[in-house]
Amino acid sequence: MPVPQRIALLALTALALASCTTSPAPAPTASPSSVSVETPVPTQAAPVFEQPDDCASVVPQSRLNEFADLGFVLLGGPGGKYGSEYQLEPTPEEQVGGITCIWGFDASDISSVTVSVAPLSADVRAQALDSFATQGLEEELTETTASYGMRGNENQPAILNVLRDDSWISVIKTVGGGDSYTNAVEIAYEVSANVYN
Repeated sequence: MPVPQRIALLALTALALASCTTSPAPAPTASPSSVSVETPVPTQAAPVFEQPDDCASVVPQSRLNEFADLGFVLLGGPGGKYGSEYQLEPTPEEQVGGITCIWGFDASDISSVTVSVAPLSADVRAQALDSFATQGLEEELTETTASYGMRGNENQPAILNVLRDDSWISVIKTVGGGDSYTNAVEIAYEVSANVYN
């Protein structure tokens, strides 16, 4: 093929290629699986305080079994051997609509464990705080509770009061000390689990 024809053919080919256009690639779109959708998290209802009306519902059965193994009987409080007559006067918790349960040795005048549960209002809280200050109880605060207590010793009781917005739980162990106070904390936790649902 002569050179002028070859040049003309190359020019036509280049022209044909130049006239060809490619369509732009489509813009990427998100696939349905890649779109993040926030799933609503179900909210749990806040626990509700229920004032117990008898000592059997204050602590769990496992704790009642432990008391029985120690030889403790329910001396005072609803369902107790002596009921409300075990003490000369109502406890502060009983005075505001709560109950007090006292476990101890049947043949002894000294109670071993006293557990009280009462509803709490702003007025009752103020009165209780004044009483705790008078007793010299130590304060410990968490997000949901305010605790006031003392460890005591062989001659002083271990005392723990736990206040929430709507309840007052107290545990007193006649013979104090570090172990008794730790046990009082455990019992208070168990009572809380029993009276909130």
